[in-house]
Amino acid sequence: RAFNPDLILISAGFDAAKGDVGNARHYAGGKERVGLDLEPDDYAWTTRKIVEIADICCQGRVVSVLEGGYGRTPTNPVDPTTNPALDKSFFSECAVRHLHALIDPYDAELRFG
Repeated sequence: RAFNPDLILISAGFDAAKGDVGNARHYAGGKERVGLDLEPDDYAWTTRKIVEIADICCQGRVVSVLEGGYGRTPTNPVDPTTNPALDKSFFSECAVRHLHALIDPYDAELRFG
């Protein structure tokens, strides 16, 4: 509150979602180190909290910009000899939950809870 911003900017990086190819460090030999593994509920909760703060200090002004999020490697590719497209369904669910919390943070929990 001491800072009292005019608006809050969100750099929404959905690559921290569980299973996203951008959420792990990949090593030679197929090994990887897991990242944050955020769930859709995590994005909704975080967004809700930011909007609550914005309501207090800057008349609810929030701008959200998509930064990242790529999708998951398909678990059952149709043709394993090709380079299959990433599965974006979980990434999409995280983005939708974020958007619902931006639109109406006080209803989003009831809608998905």
